[in-house]
Amino acid sequence: MNYNDQSTNIAVQHPEIANKLSRRLIQLRAARTLWHKDMNQFMDHILRVNDDGLSYDVFPWIIGRVRKGEKSSQPVSMGACQEFMPVVLRFLHSDRDEHLHIALVMVQSLLERFWDQLLQMSRNHLTSCQSGNLESLYMILVTTVERVRQLTSCKSPEVNKEATAAYALLEKL
Repeated sequence: MNYNDQSTNIAVQHPEIANKLSRRLIQLRAARTLWHKDMNQFMDHILRVNDDGLSYDVFPWIIGRVRKGEKSSQPVSMGACQEFMPVVLRFLHSDRDEHLHIALVMVQSLLERFWDQLLQMSRNHLTSCQSGNLESLYMILVTTVERVRQLTSCKSPEVNKEATAAYALLEKL
């Protein structure tokens, strides 16, 4: 392909790319507005849009609030975390290092935030459930053990580091 063909190809694709980026910006602005208003509406929006690009953009926001816990002005509830797990699982099975990394950071953050409740549930062998959200989050996290173990041998140092840390916690459950 010569230079003129490449230029033509780029020119043809430009409106399509600009349109996609514009839609993503609109979705991100809507998410930011909901983020400051109502966590449940925010999560509903992210799940309804079902766009990995948007999810990737907001993962750090969610992780930040998960890590702050009750100190946050709008803490992320266990139920909201449980609802977001399908996105986390999808990212854990991605072939993109940045998706793997952010999903592993989320898993590790959830384990750290809810550690006492998850450990209690593990020791009680699911006999005395405190909440359906706890049981569901626990079961989902337990199903990630094998995938997280596989990621401990990933070539990406960032993925390897986060997978190793998350796996060390998951093994203790």
